[in-house]
Amino acid sequence: MGLNETAGGIKRVCPLVLAGGQSSRMGQDKALLKLPCGQTMLERAKQLLDALQAPPGIELLPTLISGARPGGIPDRYPAAGPLGGLQAVAAHLQEQAAVCDALLVVPVDMPLLQPGQLKTLCSAGQCVEQAVCFDSHFLPCWLPLNPRCRNYLDAAARGDSIPSVRALFGYLGCVQLPAPAGHWHLNANRPEEFAQIAALATRS
Repeated sequence: MGLNETAGGIKRVCPLVLAGGQSSRMGQDKALLKLPCGQTMLERAKQLLDALQAPPGIELLPTLISGARPGGIPDRYPAAGPLGGLQAVAAHLQEQAAVCDALLVVPVDMPLLQPGQLKTLCSAGQCVEQAVCFDSHFLPCWLPLNPRCRNYLDAAARGDSIPSVRALFGYLGCVQLPAPAGHWHLNANRPEEFAQIAALATRS
């Protein structure tokens, strides 16, 4: 079997916290900002993925974290944005000879995400060969880790293709599910956005 061929119809999926951004709009490392529960946003995102119960037909691999901090997978190309992080993780898995059919990608700055939303992405993703997201929210997402995807990530990280998630999904095709209700999609790029999210987390 090749790297992306699994037996018995089981899809092996790697949960990934995308946490390699420079946090320039926040003014400090947003991954390390503490939520009202006492966890950092990075700890919250990793806990969410570590505790996720996969739908039938999916085997979850250990959670990975992108970025240069200890325990993370650093980008191999500077200033390549989110696709640089995805490319580095895809290359890491390939070098480890890890059988992985897809990534379940969660951004570090979206701490109101819930397990049900991620299970929905998994359930839809195992039935298609495309990316899966909610409506026009490109993250979180299910990303098939096939040769077509790997080739685009490599090209985008090198600067030979458009380095955006929108462009990647346009190339691969994307199933855009109806967006669930609620504040799950709020992300913290700026101090005022983090304050809003922290207030909502306190009330939930």
